Amino acid sequence: MISDIEKNYIILKIEKGEDIEESLNQVIEDYGIFSGLVVFGIGMIKDLEIGYWDGNQYLKEKMKEAGELVSFHGSITSNDPKLHLHAAVALSDHVIKGGHFFSGKADPLMELYILRLEEIVLKREKNEATGLNELNFD
Repeated sequence: MISDIEKNYIILKIEKGEDIEESLNQVIEDYGIFSGLVVFGIGMIKDLEIGYWDGNQYLKEKMKEAGELVSFHGSITSNDPKLHLHAAVALSDHVIKGGHFFSGKADPLMELYILRLEEIVLKREKNEATGLNELNFD
């Protein structure tokens, strides 16, 4: 993994086989990101686990085939769970699958673009009506 920052924009390159969530958590720590946005990501993911919220729970799917990222974005909050990410990938037959991102590894690489927020404090709070940890901010 390599990364760099200019003002509040962080560019992250995740190398082949590196865990995406672990890499993001390292960048959060390295750059003191209290709140932020994962603006977009490109590259490829293998061992992708995604989920679809059916109103009660996430219906998860783990994909064995590597997929070409067509969308990867989300938020970084000041409390746990820090990451809320969505991913969509195109498979070799050009079918797109996507949903809530749970896990995956870069293969052969990923590039992520992150915006560190300075004044807006994002946080998650459980909404008992929906059962979800929903975004809130001060």
